[in-house]
Amino acid sequence: MKKILTVLLTFFLLIITVVPVMAARGPRGPFALVGRISAIDPATGVVTVNALRGNKLVQPYLSQDLAIITNARTRFLYKANQTSVATLITFADLKVGDPVSINGTLANGVWTASRITVGASLTCFP
Repeated sequence: MKKILTVLLTFFLLIITVVPVMAARGPRGPFALVGRISAIDPATGVVTVNALRGNKLVQPYLSQDLAIITNARTRFLYKANQTSVATLITFADLKVGDPVSINGTLANGVWTASRITVGASLTCFP
């Protein structure tokens, strides 16, 4: 009986210490959003985007500005219309007010872009 109680107590203590640490990480996974660029910081490579539509991870942040980190692996594309072929552009080609579609990952509260597509024909804008 004493062994069972000791095992249960140890298990309980382990759960109450591990669960809060895991919860502190927050949501994580791949994200997809459509929005409009509201700020650009070339020094840090951060693009601030007002999220207008997105997948499940983005839903709680709609109509909010999200700081999206870019890095050397981020691809920048321009697509003139729905049927045109996307062409490569650079970070320097981004402008405040541009409509964008962004794919990337969210981990520990950090939004990191793997692809940013600028497009005049993105359909979610009023």
